[in-house]
Amino acid sequence: MHSIYPLRILHNAPAEEREKLRLHTSLCGVSPPRPRPSSVIDCMKNLALLTLPRMIGAALVACSFQVYAQAPIDVKILGVTFIEAPPGRDKNLVPFAATGDMEKVEVNAIATTRSGLFTQWTNSFFDKGDVRVTAVFPDKTTQSLGQADIASFPKFSTDARSRSFALTLNRLPDKAVTGLIFEGTVPLSVAKRTTKAAQAFDPDRPGPIKLGGVDIKQFKVEGKSVQFQGNDTLLRIKTLSFKLSSGQVVQAERGAWARMNNEHQQTWNIDTAFTRGELQAELYEDMETVRQPVRFVIGRPW
Repeated sequence: MHSIYPLRILHNAPAEEREKLRLHTSLCGVSPPRPRPSSVIDCMKNLALLTLPRMIGAALVACSFQVYAQAPIDVKILGVTFIEAPPGRDKNLVPFAATGDMEKVEVNAIATTRSGLFTQWTNSFFDKGDVRVTAVFPDKTTQSLGQADIASFPKFSTDARSRSFALTLNRLPDKAVTGLIFEGTVPLSVAKRTTKAAQAFDPDRPGPIKLGGVDIKQFKVEGKSVQFQGNDTLLRIKTLSFKLSSGQVVQAERGAWARMNNEHQQTWNIDTAFTRGELQAELYEDMETVRQPVRFVIGRPW
């Protein structure tokens, strides 16, 4: 049979629920901090159900405590996926036609900045942070499970004030755990503001060109695509459009990108062929990577 467990709501819980949380965290060997709005991250606002495959079911209550970075960023958990194999399961035993990991704990969170913008070119593609995971057993002993992975391809809000991130762990101890602690720092790329820039463009003259503060060493046009080659200033391009000689402005869509040492490549696509005209861009200003401290305490329902 499938195992179905509801996730519990801890935010604004009554006194008896908070007492249960205190007892639970004590069993996990973790002492809950005194309630402070600046340090306690809101847990899930909506009740959710996790339905997991046969022989794997499990679910968790999620609550986390935050230490603020220097930048004004708030972090809270959106949800947790917890898939645990039965104790003693053969690590190499995989059901027929099954794909992916048979075990996984994934913490989905959202970061919100109160000043500045999150950039879409997060360094987490190369910088995986240093979030370590610790398992807590029923007898209050612990075991280090190594470093969590940061999932790529985050989602961003329209105003760039919020972005998602996910921490994943793909193997649990063979014996049952009471809870998990994710603790460390997550790299988040931010910018203070954006600025506009424009530059004449001739597809028959492959560069170099200067687009505001972006250095394009050379470019290559193939039909409806243009590939820029340059340094890390290419990461400053937030949006790009192309103004035709007729005056029509066509919005470009971001395509593939690549990095080799200090050389960057970025492809942009439009729905018409490139001709002489003008490149128009919105550029990030004052970009930096913030290492955001996080501490997520994940425990079973009680």
